[in-house]
Parts: sequence; structure tokens; C-alpha cells
Amino acid sequence: MSDEGSFSSMLTYGDREKLRHIVRKTHLRYYPTDKLTNYECDKFIDAMGAEVAGKMIKAAVDGGFIS
Repeated sequence: MSDEGSFSSMLTYGDREKLRHIVRKTHLRYYPTDKLTNYECDKFIDAMGAEVAGKMIKAAVDGGFIS
């Protein structure tokens, strides 16, 4: 899905899926669902960067949004 060498391509499969879920439910919730592919989520994750993505996962797990 992601370009080789991008931040999202370096994540574990589980972490990437968690971030995609968060992005779909919060940041891109009004984006057309037929256009909201894994690739689009990965581009958003790459634009945020590692520090923000790590904080998003922690906040979502701590808040019970994801397990």
C-alpha cells in the first residue's frame, strides 16, 4: 500500500491498521467512503509523522477507542 521508505510502511501491520481505523473514524470521517482507501489513510498518516501517530495510538488505546 505505502511507498517503500515512508513512515507508514515502517509500522507493524497491527499499528498501521489501528492508525487507519483512527484516521477513518476521526480525521477523514467526512471524506467519501468510496474514496477512502488504505492508500489515502497511509498518505494522511505519513503527513502527520511518527510523533503524532504514536500519540494518536496511545490516546485511542487509553480512551478505549481501540484495543
